[in-house]
Amino acid sequence: MTESAATILADIREEAAAIGGAVLAAGLSARLLGGLAVWLRCPSVHSGPFARSYADLDFAVSKSSSSRFRALLEARGYLPDKFFNGLHGATRLYYQAPDARWSVDIVIDELSMSHSLDLRGQLDGPGPTISLADLLLTKLQVWEINRKDLGDAVCVLADHQLAAAGPAAAGPAATGSAEDDISLDRVSSVLGSDWGFCHTVQRNLGKVLELWSAEPLPGAPHDVQEQVRALQSAIEAAPKSRSWRLRSRVGERVRWYETPEEVRH
Repeated sequence: MTESAATILADIREEAAAIGGAVLAAGLSARLLGGLAVWLRCPSVHSGPFARSYADLDFAVSKSSSSRFRALLEARGYLPDKFFNGLHGATRLYYQAPDARWSVDIVIDELSMSHSLDLRGQLDGPGPTISLADLLLTKLQVWEINRKDLGDAVCVLADHQLAAAGPAAAGPAATGSAEDDISLDRVSSVLGSDWGFCHTVQRNLGKVLELWSAEPLPGAPHDVQEQVRALQSAIEAAPKSRSWRLRSRVGERVRWYETPEEVRH
């Protein structure tokens, strides 16, 4: 199948939605992540204290869909960084708009930053972005977290309910799971197998509470303090793997996070 050509739109937010729609129409295992994914899913980030500008688009794509996703981008007019893609193409790809307005950064199968989030089997949801649970995890996994990531996390929690993960879940959680819910099952599964990832998320949830206390969003559908408390309870109650338990005994005596350097393009 040949991807149809299209013009790159003037507004990066509209472009994100357009590529997301094209991905869904083509049946590709690829989904938007990053700040623009939050913008598409969370009305609270459109205005107010956590509104911001966007400099690039971020996508996660399965290895099996990577060739067709590249073709889709090139049909829209994006230019590949041939040197970077030749060097890192097994795990990352990089494209740029012809006028350098913005770039497209692509991870294949897995997001590896402070921690690794395996996205295999998670890139075929009904919407144009990764799931809300994975989106929240991508924000909270950052060890040196900044205001932008914290603000995005606040908006995800302010705009979407938690999907109950069994009787251990407490607080403002809904029964069942839906595309517009944050799945506690997914969060618990990821964090219950990786102590370091879990430890960083727990630390950053405290920072989310601090930011919400300083800059709440009046009229938001959900109280972020209640959401965080319910999330913390679910994480604490979730089953932990043997490797999680062994690593927890070491604790902070050994560094539990990576500090990836920014790759220059």
